[in-house]
Amino acid sequence: MFSMYRDVRIENLSESNIDDLISVCSSGRLDDPIHQRGILLKKRWLREMLSIWGSCAKIAYYQEKPVAQVLYHPEEADVTKAFKRKNVLVLDCAYNPTSGAQKLGVGTKLLESVIQDVKHRNSCLGSKACKFVLAKAFNTGEFLPLPEFYRKRGFVPTPDGEQLYLPVDGDYEPAKPVGDYEPLEEDRNRAIVFYGPTCQFSYQFAKKTESLIKEIAPNMQIDLINEWEKPEESIKRKNWWLTVNAKPIHTFFMETQKFQQEIGRAMG
Repeated sequence: MFSMYRDVRIENLSESNIDDLISVCSSGRLDDPIHQRGILLKKRWLREMLSIWGSCAKIAYYQEKPVAQVLYHPEEADVTKAFKRKNVLVLDCAYNPTSGAQKLGVGTKLLESVIQDVKHRNSCLGSKACKFVLAKAFNTGEFLPLPEFYRKRGFVPTPDGEQLYLPVDGDYEPAKPVGDYEPLEEDRNRAIVFYGPTCQFSYQFAKKTESLIKEIAPNMQIDLINEWEKPEESIKRKNWWLTVNAKPIHTFFMETQKFQQEIGRAMG
């Protein structure tokens, strides 16, 4: 199933083009064994989603080469959530890293294809009406920031201002609050790093986080947990991505100095 836009073709994810989806983000990292581990996790997740929900991604081909992708899933498919809203589509990411295919409206065409699917009840939500599409709008530091990309295409801030959404066939429904991380006795004197299979970089980021912690705490126990395989572990920690000595860490590992300083404070 595909649509034609001049030299751009949009295809739904299928068993036959999973490698094309992966290549959009990982073409320059296929020889990295740690990244390869993330790719295997992603492929396993994609196949599971395909078997249960149907296509959860779209790939843009420009001049017959895969150049961009958009990834999404029904919120009710997310096993890591304690409270799930039905008939809500979550956009995980939209990404076009291919210089020769930028500024051609490829990302817009991908997003339009997703929106048309949910409007016509032809998406991974099945024949159910989609209340709204929720975007995980983060800034990769490349190209047009995702929050700006989504806003330019009709997405509006949620009432709390923390996310962006597009109403489709219903009103916005706030998510039930999960509360803040509360210190667990079992988390003391250890670090817990969560990663997931929806992004092939997640495991690589977890390993980098582990190595930075080891630099300042070589004897600390560090556990890396796939939150889709052990969702109960993530849920009881309020889905916090990293805790050290029973304290939630706020700084992302890419801010190396600030990150390690916060780790040091958490260790006391």
